[in-house]
Amino acid sequence: MKKNKIFFYLILFVLGYDVHGQKNISLKECVDFALKNHVSNTVYENEIAIANQKSREALAGYLPQVSTNITFDDNLKRQVSIIPAGAFSPTEIRLQFGTQYNTTGTAQLDQVLYDKSMLVGIKAAEPNNQLSILKKEQNQDNIIYNTVSAYFQVLVYLEQEKITLENEKKYRELLDILKLRLEKGVIKKTDYDRTKSSLNNIISQKSILEMNKQVALNKLKHAMGMSLDEEINVIEFSNYESLAIVEKDNNFQVNNLLDYRIQNNNALLQEFDVKRKQAAFMPTVSMYARYGATSLNNEFAKSFSNWFDFSTIGLKVSVPIFSGYRKLSQLKQAEISLLNAKANMQISANNLQLSFKNSNAQLLKSQSDLIINRENLYFAKQVFESSDLEYQKGVSTLSDLLNADYSYKEAQSNYITSLINVMSSRLEYEKSKGNLKSYINQF
Repeated sequence: MKKNKIFFYLILFVLGYDVHGQKNISLKECVDFALKNHVSNTVYENEIAIANQKSREALAGYLPQVSTNITFDDNLKRQVSIIPAGAFSPTEIRLQFGTQYNTTGTAQLDQVLYDKSMLVGIKAAEPNNQLSILKKEQNQDNIIYNTVSAYFQVLVYLEQEKITLENEKKYRELLDILKLRLEKGVIKKTDYDRTKSSLNNIISQKSILEMNKQVALNKLKHAMGMSLDEEINVIEFSNYESLAIVEKDNNFQVNNLLDYRIQNNNALLQEFDVKRKQAAFMPTVSMYARYGATSLNNEFAKSFSNWFDFSTIGLKVSVPIFSGYRKLSQLKQAEISLLNAKANMQISANNLQLSFKNSNAQLLKSQSDLIINRENLYFAKQVFESSDLEYQKGVSTLSDLLNADYSYKEAQSNYITSLINVMSSRLEYEKSKGNLKSYINQF
């Protein structure tokens, strides 16, 4: 029976679950899950499909268009025509032309021979398709960024939780010692009460951390597109400070960034829109061919039996002359929009370069702070342990120990803060370079 239980736990460990049914998941697995399952992927896949259909729509304008038309007329009262008196008769002649029942069927083929506006629309299909693909890539970068950011937040709470548990253990041990001393009358009750109060604060802080950790886990699952009912445990890093190790890279190319490429595509599409508005002033040429048949009779029973066919071919040239300044106004609007698109490209390039410079500086600053705070944490821990030992030997007061403990907790808090800054600044740095996908593959 014992062997079966051991085997059961081994299976759970191999499958990545703990004994409570929670799945252990790494950062890379979180990102892979998000890229595969986030519902926004469906939206951008549909946008690509729409762009492809727009390409077909633009091309369809230059393909032959075939239509058929069937009409049946019952001339309840035919129109009367009058031949004036004198030509064929001394009195006017009243005649009714046509038959009561007319049936006509036609089939017509139309083919555009030249339409500059349509040609421009066909050429614009390719950058429009590319834009939908770029937006999908941008959405994937956003998914990666949000998932990694949420994962890092959970890690921070886990680190805080470990420190809090360590402090709780330390204070419980100290409180047990003080309780014995209080019973022997060696210390005052106020010393015991002060320590008890500090322990209660730690317990309260632990409860708040547990709630914050659960909130952070829910945000992570939301960023991944995972059900909030799913139970997961994130896998911690063995060395957080490795996140701060970055090779210096001054090869910043704004042209490679998705945001800039999207702006560039928008400007290109605006150029095509200007060309399309200009083409509206040019003639269009098309041809058509029509074939049909008409059945004429005054009896309904025979109205579909007496057919006379006909056929026509023709060429149509349409020359725009004056549209009340409507087309000119549309062209001016398109030209101004193009100027704005180019200006937005320059603004975007400046903002992206600024973001890279600032994120690089912030990363260097957070690296320096982490080194300093790590050393301060080490020294504060040494001071506290020495004060604790001196207090237990009775050569120092409780106030000295609590002061050392306060400095130690402050050093812990500063270290956690610097850890948060390193993780977030590294993420911002990789995002500013457009390097999120390569960055996540390192884990």
